[in-house]
Amino acid sequence: MGETERWLRRLLTLHEAGAACFPRQMGLATSDWRDLLWRLDWPPPADAVRDQRQMLMSELQAGRQEEREQLAGWLLQHMAASAAPMHLIIASASLGFNHLWQDLGLDSRAELRDLMTDCFPALVAMNSQNMRWKKFFYRQRCLHTDGELVCRSPSCDDCCEWSHCFAPEV
Repeated sequence: MGETERWLRRLLTLHEAGAACFPRQMGLATSDWRDLLWRLDWPPPADAVRDQRQMLMSELQAGRQEEREQLAGWLLQHMAASAAPMHLIIASASLGFNHLWQDLGLDSRAELRDLMTDCFPALVAMNSQNMRWKKFFYRQRCLHTDGELVCRSPSCDDCCEWSHCFAPEV
């Protein structure tokens, strides 16, 4: 079993246990969700309490779908070739309310770094300052091509330029 499959199994186990803060189907479209379950030879999970919690998370994230898609697209550019659909899972968890490692249900920030090293090695190299991952993702998304930082806000939710950064692409 490859590293990606190991991480996908780990995240799916945490998802099923309710330890992670994911929306429904880990934020994956139904076809991607079915593909993931098939790829891992995983029986469809069933837990009414967890499903209700995930439906609530889905509702909370519904207004941020475009942001999630843009983040997933950016992550895809830096993902190891065999790591799909990790970019979608990480983007969905990034919209959670805690540190990314906590929203994924992982044991520590160090475990998240291991996941990132296996699935997004280019981002690990770029994050040489070891910035917290969510902050790093959004900070990278706010850089101009000349290296100038567009925003100074510590959080996109607090930023007055939110519509500029997450405007629909034409």
